[in-house]
Amino acid sequence: MIIGIIGAGKVGTTLGAYLRKNSISVSGYYSRTYENAAIAADFTKTKAYSDIDALVNASGTLFITTPDGEIRHVWDCIAKDRLADKIICHFSGSLSSLVFSGIEAAGASGCSIHPMFAFSDKFQSYKTFHTACLTIEGQEKAVCEIKALFEGLNHRVFTMKAEDKMRYHAAAALASNYMVGLFQSSLDLLEDCGFSEEDSRFLLAPLIRNNVTAMLDKGPVNALTGPVERGDIGTVKKHLEVLEGTDTEAVYRSLGRKLVEIAQKKNADRNYTAIRNIL
Repeated sequence: MIIGIIGAGKVGTTLGAYLRKNSISVSGYYSRTYENAAIAADFTKTKAYSDIDALVNASGTLFITTPDGEIRHVWDCIAKDRLADKIICHFSGSLSSLVFSGIEAAGASGCSIHPMFAFSDKFQSYKTFHTACLTIEGQEKAVCEIKALFEGLNHRVFTMKAEDKMRYHAAAALASNYMVGLFQSSLDLLEDCGFSEEDSRFLLAPLIRNNVTAMLDKGPVNALTGPVERGDIGTVKKHLEVLEGTDTEAVYRSLGRKLVEIAQKKNADRNYTAIRNIL
């Protein structure tokens, strides 16, 4: 398998470096600017292409690692090439393989694969990419080959349906980006209490680490603690009073209702009707 990479940003550079580190053949890079392709190629000791058709011809498998909005445009550019028996794979978390319209007629096989991984640094993330789990969907041939590639590198690869891709991506956003927003809300409240951001982060760190560890190890039901789980109506009412009229109040109410669902699973014999009504 010889892999050509279209897109020389964080994802493309990370993948190229990681594959090369694991002795997987990479033909090189094509990017919107030749300069970016050259930087990625130099870093991964591969080749930079100024012509996308030349990269296509030099590769049996193509990884499209551009921003989501560019994937369809890239496909339109290469669909006219000789793609017989080639694998076309993009790495978007939200788009499915259906973006490759007419791929059967082109004689190629397509899939989308998404790593549950934060590509934080263009030149460093490849060092920890071995920790990533991936999800994949698409045509059988492409799925089998790309799944085998990453499983051969000791990754867990989960298959899914194309129609579930956006729901999957929303789940990832909630677990990642929206947790940052929730954390910021906590910091804002502590700032109102007179704490500096540095002190607030130090104060919250053990609580957050212990909770995340418990959620991952034991699941939400067994990890849940706090006033909602205890059915402490008085405390929840006072929380709502100090949050009244703020954006955080809406977040507290919405997540609180989800906590009631979890608490009811944990304590099947407890009546949460009153606290549910308050929220």
